[in-house]
Amino acid sequence: MIDAVAQPGGAAETMPSPKSDTRFMSSDTSRVRVFTALHDIAVAIGGVLEPVELARLVVNRARELLEAGAVGVYSLDESTQLLEPIYSSDAREALPEPAIPIGAGAAGQALLRGQLVRVDDYVHWLHAGKWAAANGVRSAMAVPLQVSDRWTGAMSVRTYVPRHWTDEDAQTLMLLAAQIGPALEAARLHERTRAARLQAEAAINLRDEVLAGVTHDLAGPLARIRLYAEMIQGESSNLQPVDVAEQMSQWSERIVVATSTMKTIIQELVDVARLQMGQALQLDLRQTDLVGLARRLVGEQQAAGRHIRLESSSAELVGWWDESRLSRVLANLLDNAVKYSPQGAEVEVEVAVVQRDGADHALLRVRDHGRGIPADDLGRVFDRFYRGSNVDGETSGSGLGLAVAHQIVAQHGGTIEIDSQPGVGTVVTLRLPRTGPTEFAVSDLH
Repeated sequence: MIDAVAQPGGAAETMPSPKSDTRFMSSDTSRVRVFTALHDIAVAIGGVLEPVELARLVVNRARELLEAGAVGVYSLDESTQLLEPIYSSDAREALPEPAIPIGAGAAGQALLRGQLVRVDDYVHWLHAGKWAAANGVRSAMAVPLQVSDRWTGAMSVRTYVPRHWTDEDAQTLMLLAAQIGPALEAARLHERTRAARLQAEAAINLRDEVLAGVTHDLAGPLARIRLYAEMIQGESSNLQPVDVAEQMSQWSERIVVATSTMKTIIQELVDVARLQMGQALQLDLRQTDLVGLARRLVGEQQAAGRHIRLESSSAELVGWWDESRLSRVLANLLDNAVKYSPQGAEVEVEVAVVQRDGADHALLRVRDHGRGIPADDLGRVFDRFYRGSNVDGETSGSGLGLAVAHQIVAQHGGTIEIDSQPGVGTVVTLRLPRTGPTEFAVSDLH
């Protein structure tokens, strides 16, 4: 390695690197002092993950070690190709240092050449920076900061009195730069990661606030639409002629069904927003017949021309559950099974009592023979707003159904599992304690 030494009048000569100079650091006392200082700096910056604070620690220690008037650490902004000051110490308390173009001043020249630069006579140096010259810098030394095979910034030392930089000074600065380069890059990466995380959290919070507001605002008008539709239904029997009455009845029935569907979607959005904000769902636990609930939902699907078969080992299966929310869970599972199965394919629903951990549990299983779920997607099917890679864009859906189902089942103290093979089908299995949940925390869902 060759470093450049600026001579009076701006000329420069090259000389062997301090690494190969046998005269370098001949004093044992000086060597011990430098290595002790470098060790202390390494310890001090070991746990610092904030770039400015890390640079401040190094700058202050380096200024003392090199007995300099000021020390600066700079980061290369690749978009502007400027050296941006991270932190500079200046005994003269000068105005803040501006960004440095590559090639200007000691730091800019060090980065341009990719090697250490020493300037004993800064006043007459051809590459002197305007800011440094205006503030009375008399000598300077700088070295580029490197991480792996790329330059990431520079570190400079300057004085306001004449100074001849020795090989020992040069080697000390290079050792300092070797320490701070990787540490500073790690701190910058940590800062960018933290900023990205905060932005993501802010976006999620905004989304949840919007969801909560929108769902609240929609609930009132939707209830009035349903009320008007039910009033039309009630009055349609008095209309003449009969065919008009039947038509009005059919239209009003469609409105009622549509409002029920919208109400379910709105409730899902409310539940998602509530869970995202760290709030548990308010379950309405009461004695509920799971066989009767399944029979009703399967019957609705069959009435719509869908091929669904229900099997149960008993006429009823009663437990302490939230009937409305379990209806949403099963309805979502049935919709998914039909939606992702070939036309006319049969879906099987099973309800049974099983033993788990010495207690009775209800088992609810939905099996289809459809396209299945890719193995890479199985780990994310319960994520909010996530849709499988083999269905996204092909079919409608919000990506909330399974996420909400998982939340509801977990808060009941139960489990939901999915077993699937592409091209073979999917089996979703729920297990619910018949006595209802014992303990539950929102963190259990994550």
